[in-house]
Amino acid sequence: METPQSVELTRSERELLLNIRHIAPEVEKKIVSSRITANRFHIELTPPELEGLMAGLASEANYTDDRTMARAYEELREKLEKL
Repeated sequence: METPQSVELTRSERELLLNIRHIAPEVEKKIVSSRITANRFHIELTPPELEGLMAGLASEANYTDDRTMARAYEELREKLEKL
């Protein structure tokens, strides 16, 4: 079993993740049930779950007509990629 990694998200980053179309149900459940501490949401995700989120963010960035949203998806994907 792969070791989960803690991810810290802002409120707006969490909302972005909840709006992507291609997200695994178990990952969505983790995001929805995350609790806020010190103005950040803390979520434990395995490397495959992180890869799935990054793929979903890349897909959203590529297919949205809204440049601002595309930039936000891409910035969050880059943040997760650095973990």
